[in-house]
Amino acid sequence: MLKSSSFPSIDYSVIENITFLNNHKHELFVQRDDLIHDVISGNKWRKLKRVFDIIKEDCLVGIETFGGAFSNHLLATACAANIHGVQCNLYVRGEELTPESNDVLLFCQSMGARIEFLERSEYKKAKSSYGITDRGFFSVPEGGACKEGLLGVMEMGKNLEPYDVVALAQGTTTTSLGLLLSTSEKTNIWVFPALNGFSSLGEMELLAKNCGFLYQFKQQRARIRVMDGYTFGGYAKGTQELLNELKKEPYTMPFPLDSVYTGKAFLGFMREAQKINQVQRMLFIHTGGYSLKQLSLG
Repeated sequence: MLKSSSFPSIDYSVIENITFLNNHKHELFVQRDDLIHDVISGNKWRKLKRVFDIIKEDCLVGIETFGGAFSNHLLATACAANIHGVQCNLYVRGEELTPESNDVLLFCQSMGARIEFLERSEYKKAKSSYGITDRGFFSVPEGGACKEGLLGVMEMGKNLEPYDVVALAQGTTTTSLGLLLSTSEKTNIWVFPALNGFSSLGEMELLAKNCGFLYQFKQQRARIRVMDGYTFGGYAKGTQELLNELKKEPYTMPFPLDSVYTGKAFLGFMREAQKINQVQRMLFIHTGGYSLKQLSLG
């Protein structure tokens, strides 16, 4: 059940102290952006908020965007469009799929989204479409990787207290780039890619260039540490292996994690933190996401 019939508020997000989970002496915190909304949560909210402001201000017909069959971005976009009462066109990678292929696509359809399935080579060409179309739609690239999404994330970074480390899961790099551009110059950014063989720095640089922040990115890139050893086989893979690894740890999760992004990143965050002897203040950004396979770790 959705929390509200109106667009969710950032006020639901809180920062919690989780130092008790660590068997070292670090000060550990988590920013609970997953609490913003049941579906439009975390970085999905931050990347879509400015887009829907433009749709409303310019009286546009609706929104269109791109994603895979299990995309949290598609879920959030369909739900946000439903709340705003505007049309929503979703272009999904995989011509063999149907709206009945999984619960993610079924949910999007139940929100009134029109779903079109694209052959993979066609999808690769289309997924970066951006801007207002001649049909009156705001076209958002895959994962919300656009300037509006980046600026939305940067608002979060500017409001954070200084931490030694800010850690997060990484998909399109929009959230990690936004945090790099807006946090303290003394803060190291730990990113945990969900994809195998993903060029984190290369993709961040490309997005920075496309959004007009290339100079700033090059000035700050030394603060990024890419943790690519926690993909568990890649995007939407390794669920059971991840669950088994989390259960080995000497703590019980006080919040839900999904098996695609946040579960992998949080495990990596805790393990990498244990490797550091000097006391640090570390923040894990819970980027939310509505997952039908949330991990049960009690």
